[in-house]
Amino acid sequence: MMRTKLVTPLLFSALSCLGGCIEKPAPGDGVADATETGLVETSTTDEGNNFVPDMPIESQCDPWAQDCPEGEKCVPYSENGGPWHRNKCVPVLGEGQPGDSCTYDGITSATDSCGAGSHCWDVQEVEGELIGVCTSFCEGNPDNPICGPDTSCLMANEGSINLCVATCDPLLQACDENLACYWSNNDFNCIFTTDNIGEGESCGFINDCVAGNFCALSEVLPDCDGGSCCTAYCDLVDPVCNVEGTECASFFDEGLAAPGYEDVGVCIMPG
Repeated sequence: MMRTKLVTPLLFSALSCLGGCIEKPAPGDGVADATETGLVETSTTDEGNNFVPDMPIESQCDPWAQDCPEGEKCVPYSENGGPWHRNKCVPVLGEGQPGDSCTYDGITSATDSCGAGSHCWDVQEVEGELIGVCTSFCEGNPDNPICGPDTSCLMANEGSINLCVATCDPLLQACDENLACYWSNNDFNCIFTTDNIGEGESCGFINDCVAGNFCALSEVLPDCDGGSCCTAYCDLVDPVCNVEGTECASFFDEGLAAPGYEDVGVCIMPG
């Protein structure tokens, strides 16, 4: 399968993705300090900032306004095959509706078979063809994103990506086949997995890790050979951590967990 990477926040590592990549969310926003070590790419510098190389962001269009000429839509793309880093207008080539299967022409051309209101996402290579699911653009604006029931707005890569992606419970991991529940921006979303890296092993992006794990920065882990390693989510009500030197700590700052996520923890070093 063709894979690229998604970038995400500081206690976490970035996300590896198919057909493009997402940048990490800013640290904080309700995530506990311990976990603010980054869901972002772990081939980070000492500053631990971006997976996306320094470059001016010169988009042709606004993905929130969808301000392209008639017959076109504003989508994320990459000029060099790396992570998505800007937006451009592409012709609407199909009529696929959200939830429909779609074909994708790659992260550089960024055209697909979806209609004007969606983009081909969760792409996988199937018999030489890139196949995904038409996924709605978020409505509203970055400060007040609007998505349908059981989805939330995945915003990433300097704002080049804004898609309504299914929400999930990291303790249940009840996403569809080939997807897992990862913290991706300001919510837990079902995102395609890549390398299925196991607990305690070095990772570079949030979706490198096997389902039920999270790519955390090395400073919150007792034994990590690299900038970041996979560590398990855990249930604060019935805490179990299998790696010596870790304990189940709340994923969120006290009182800031969204409804339904109050029991979500992550296995990290005490304190």
